[in-house]
Amino acid sequence: MMKELSPTAAKIADIAEHFIQSRGYNGFSFRDIQDALGIKTASIHYHFKTKQDLAKAVFERYLVRYKLILDKIEQDQESAEARLDALANLFILTRDDDKLCLCGMYASDYRSLDSELSFTLNRFVEINEAWIEKVVKLGVDSGELSAQNNPKDIAKVYFSALEGSTLLAQFKDSSYIQEVKTVFLNSLKTGSFS
Repeated sequence: MMKELSPTAAKIADIAEHFIQSRGYNGFSFRDIQDALGIKTASIHYHFKTKQDLAKAVFERYLVRYKLILDKIEQDQESAEARLDALANLFILTRDDDKLCLCGMYASDYRSLDSELSFTLNRFVEINEAWIEKVVKLGVDSGELSAQNNPKDIAKVYFSALEGSTLLAQFKDSSYIQEVKTVFLNSLKTGSFS
């Protein structure tokens, strides 16, 4: 369970999250945070002993917020297609804000991260794939989506497609994610990518 952050620690984590999503884990230092917040690096180290500690806190907060967003999608969207569409729209909105999914950014700097953060990243992927699998199963069971779809396989491919298209949209734009989403959702209804 994530510990509650003090107001100063929360500001530090907010800035770090922005830097990680826009520059990557290796694309910022405590000095960048110091400059952005006008505090000494010693103050940052008081709250987060190491950059790895900060990275863990940032991702834990992100994961908590993300799970709440998935819950809200379930509450607000009745159909499987609308839920999958809403999930993809999260990636589109992130890209439109000139950022990437935090998981994707950490994945690009994976070799720089400690094993504890790797565990959290795997949890994020598992949460997404389990949620998508559940949604696809709902769609198949209701007849909304083709029965040819294997929910577990679709979950892996859809999540990978969203992460990958978001990464490629860095040098394209968010319409690329939109196109991938549209093709994917159409294929789920027909059971074919043709």
